[in-house]
Amino acid sequence: MGSSSLFLFFSSALLPYLCLSGPITIQTIKQPFTASHFQYIDQSGVFLISSNGNFTASISNFEEKSPYYFCITHVLSDAIIWIANRNHPISDSDKLYLTANGLAINTADSSSNTSVAWSTQGLNSSSQVSAMQLQDSGNLVLLDRNNVSLWGSFDHPTDTIVMGQSLAVGTSVDCYTADNDRSDGDYRLVVTDGDAVLQWNRMSYWKLSAEPKGSQDSTVPVSFLALNDTGLFLLGSDRSTVVIKLTLGPANFRVAKLGFDGKFRIRKFVDKNWVQEFVSPADDCQIPLVCNKMGLCTSGRCSCPPNFHGDPLSKSGCTPTDASLALPSGCIDRKESNSSVFYVNLGSELDYFANGFMDPAKRDISLLACQDLCTRNCSCLGIFYGNSSASCYLLENPLGSIMEASSSDRKRLGYIKTIIVSSNANKLNEATGFPIVGLILLPSSGVLLIIIVVLGFICWRRNRLYRTAKSKLGRGDSSSSELEIISVPGLPVRFNYEDLVSATESFSTQIEWITGVTISDKADVYSYGMVLLEIVRGRKNSAAQQQSPSLENDSSYGNGSSSSSSGWEPRQAYFPLHALEMHEKKRYSELADSRLERRVTNEEVRKLVKVALCCLHEDPSLRPAMVTVVSMLEGTSPLTEPRQESLNFLRFYGRRFSEASRIEGSNDRNEFGFSSSDRLMSCMSAQQLSGPR
Repeated sequence: MGSSSLFLFFSSALLPYLCLSGPITIQTIKQPFTASHFQYIDQSGVFLISSNGNFTASISNFEEKSPYYFCITHVLSDAIIWIANRNHPISDSDKLYLTANGLAINTADSSSNTSVAWSTQGLNSSSQVSAMQLQDSGNLVLLDRNNVSLWGSFDHPTDTIVMGQSLAVGTSVDCYTADNDRSDGDYRLVVTDGDAVLQWNRMSYWKLSAEPKGSQDSTVPVSFLALNDTGLFLLGSDRSTVVIKLTLGPANFRVAKLGFDGKFRIRKFVDKNWVQEFVSPADDCQIPLVCNKMGLCTSGRCSCPPNFHGDPLSKSGCTPTDASLALPSGCIDRKESNSSVFYVNLGSELDYFANGFMDPAKRDISLLACQDLCTRNCSCLGIFYGNSSASCYLLENPLGSIMEASSSDRKRLGYIKTIIVSSNANKLNEATGFPIVGLILLPSSGVLLIIIVVLGFICWRRNRLYRTAKSKLGRGDSSSSELEIISVPGLPVRFNYEDLVSATESFSTQIEWITGVTISDKADVYSYGMVLLEIVRGRKNSAAQQQSPSLENDSSYGNGSSSSSSGWEPRQAYFPLHALEMHEKKRYSELADSRLERRVTNEEVRKLVKVALCCLHEDPSLRPAMVTVVSMLEGTSPLTEPRQESLNFLRFYGRRFSEASRIEGSNDRNEFGFSSSDRLMSCMSAQQLSGPR
């Protein structure tokens, strides 16, 4: 076959595709109908135009070599007002079908397998579609044979509202993900029965009712949002009662659009140019993700909040300054549920975009309980706590940007939840720069020498104390003050007042120094509660001071003497239970060491006892975080009331110790003044002694 024959063959085969591009139809197309961009390539994919020529329906793309969409376009401004398949773009050969069942777009993969990319769902199965019509308003509707509307694009908006369009309650307008990505973004405008609100991941950050340029005319429930030639309106069910209005100047064509930057804009088209009439939020810092996750927005500038560092606009964003802390994943990593939680304080100068647009998660709640509420919720990534209102605001996953607080909102304290990713020992090693392997490789002879020196010193000190105590007891004139010098490992230890003042800085801020507990591990918090009771009591909570919980008669304390005797606490009392009972009776001063008389107030003892009992809650989830314990002791947050139902286990342990103290039934005492029942209880484990950790 010659070259001329080949040319004629291929020309005849391709002629229908090169010359027979489909014609543009005006206003209405009957079913059945099929269209693709390739079929209407000469018309740039346009196959339908409204009768007034203002709007077209087409299968088009927006950039060269980009995917295709079924969309409605305003002709004069070239503005796209609606897209059907925004989440599922297609190729130039994929087809749109109009059938009796409605509209559908089928797409084919490389293996020629077809699937539905988009369709008009929700049509009444008893009604059959007869035609597709593009109205002069830009609304694309499906009609039955009686010209009754079965479906309309105005009821299924994308990111734009046009003049003459109304949205029913529950309808939303969703922004694009990006300028080159038309899929659903995270920002949306939602019509509720009382307002029109902007939301990010279901969290509100703007309301039309709070807009200074708007006004409220009625309190009837909202049924529709409408955009017309005079402004934006929320209307009642009769479509004439104005509930809230945003009045604008006259316009021939106007659109309201939610941008992928989170801002809601209204513009009108005048003399071939767009004129912006309204934009909100006006403050960039009110946009939820303006500075990415955990970024701090200050006058439109992005940085990291206190105790965080990094570049807020980078992929990693802001991270805790303390390398041992990390932001939680928000229910993604289930292993984090077993991790210790620490709340990083943001202070009262900062706020969160959603706080002013939502109700607190709980009211009349303490800071401790608010933090515990967040700790038990893996999707909670932080809190803001209203000091004056005792209101708890939870920061749900995902976490947005932080902003400066207005003067009226500076009554809320902010805390970001973090998890401990390394132990205190690791932090110490990192701080000192001394590797653990160095400890392992220390010469064994040096270690042995250290052990010998330490053991020798202990034996010498114990022998000296023993001789001193024996000589004093032999004289028969010993007193409690003289016995205080005896310090035998495993037996009770008395602390003098000066030691307590020095260790606790006058019972104030840095009490955690005593135990080294600076994180919110619940077992550590329990131990901390025991230490606080030791501070009140003036000695350790060892078994030698345990007693039955039945302490109804003060005169029965000790050896039958009155409670005013020098035996400042009942001998063999289970002190945690004794503290609970005195808390119930509001008799806090009776718990303190008699040597502290006139040096501490009842209020100071009350604070220590209440905080200690909160730390002893049987349910670990009810125990406060360590940062909360410190803030309560410092007085920067209100005291939390101990929960009675989570402290009843102390009564059970009190009975056990009471029974143990009577097993041998002997009051014979050795030369150090301890009975056999004391020795029995001193052999109990720490778990038996103090209860569940």
